[in-house]
Amino acid sequence: MFDILQASFWSITYVLLVIYAIKYKMHGIPLTAICLNYGWETVALIRSIINGAKVALVIHIAWFVLDSIIVALFLFHETRLCHALKQKLMFLTTWLLLIIVLFPVFENGGMLLSCFMIDLIMSVAFLFFAFGKELVFSPLSISIGITKFVGDICAWFQYRYNPIVEIIGIIVMICNSAYILILSYKFYFEIKNKNRQEDEI
Repeated sequence: MFDILQASFWSITYVLLVIYAIKYKMHGIPLTAICLNYGWETVALIRSIINGAKVALVIHIAWFVLDSIIVALFLFHETRLCHALKQKLMFLTTWLLLIIVLFPVFENGGMLLSCFMIDLIMSVAFLFFAFGKELVFSPLSISIGITKFVGDICAWFQYRYNPIVEIIGIIVMICNSAYILILSYKFYFEIKNKNRQEDEI
């Protein structure tokens, strides 16, 4: 049950990230997270095809397609990062290196732990992202934070039998909670300042 829920909420997160990128011509996800997520998902999809895992294959195909749209928007959509060739090369290099590194990790039974380790790095990256200038504080960005948070909680409940996963999951939830609170706080004060300026006019 929790596995289905985490897959559903992460899928919603991907869809919201696509909408965000198109709407604001910016990305609601840090570059580090794009690289890590796409690298892991590429290997997970290939492994699902090789192993013939039907249910997992459907999920990984859906995630890979949504991830690919996010990556395509990063590489080709007219955004602030669109013409940053250095960042594009960094992404492609990191993606290829991750695939090379993660294949033996998956082969040796490290799929679950690698997933949670990457999720931990992503959560920290999102936290730093909240303090940058490349994020629009809006109900959409807050929704992305919430759906990601719920997806991570469901994944934690599903796999917390592993003691390392349980510890990582707690840290991830703390980071996700802080991210949502920071976004909500900044969005509230942006609205408050905007209303104050309108009153002064």
